[in-house]
Amino acid sequence: MTTEKQTFVYILSPVRGATDYEKQTVNAHAESLRKRGEYVFNPAEDAPQEDKTGYNIVIKELGFLKKMSTENNRLDILWKLGGIKASEGSRVDVGMGYALGLRINLVDIFDKEEATGPQLAFKTIKEITEKTELETPCQDRMNKKLEKFTNENETIIDWDTEMLSEDQEWQRINLGLALGHLAKNPNFKIRMGNLVGEDPEDKKSYPKVIKEIERRQNVGEQIFSSR
Repeated sequence: MTTEKQTFVYILSPVRGATDYEKQTVNAHAESLRKRGEYVFNPAEDAPQEDKTGYNIVIKELGFLKKMSTENNRLDILWKLGGIKASEGSRVDVGMGYALGLRINLVDIFDKEEATGPQLAFKTIKEITEKTELETPCQDRMNKKLEKFTNENETIIDWDTEMLSEDQEWQRINLGLALGHLAKNPNFKIRMGNLVGEDPEDKKSYPKVIKEIERRQNVGEQIFSSR
């Protein structure tokens, strides 16, 4: 008799700026998965959100996604189309999940009638979940970037703090792809490029995460725990 492997599920959903309704919907979905016996990682609960720079949040999330890439796995997405500011983290998560080859499942969409900001990541999700056998434009772009990472073994991440255009949104997806590639290839180097806009010292941010990864790589410090 074969024993079925436990399913691992990473919940990609709004965290900062999430409304009470969105939090309740995400938590209810997570609880329903746990009752089915699936192993759930919900960043709102399972990542150290109090982290000052954001580095430990990203590494905790990426470590789970890395483990998922070798197990029975799924990325459950509850996507927020609107809000005061579009979620940077969700864009990065899309890139990480894709780079690690995780199965993508679109569960719910918030703010359908009030979309704000660029929607390149959502377009990517829709293309992937339409289950066409043809490679879509967004997938083609991501695959070419991953191939470039493999050939060059390092990348420079430019960053604009506004994220008002698809080009700026692509920076977030691109960082996610780089992080996912790093999880599979520990010798891959990620470096901070041009930073446009302000990055306040007292707020967590992806530029701080990139700089911390670069610092650790420069001095030979471990990125992922061996445990």
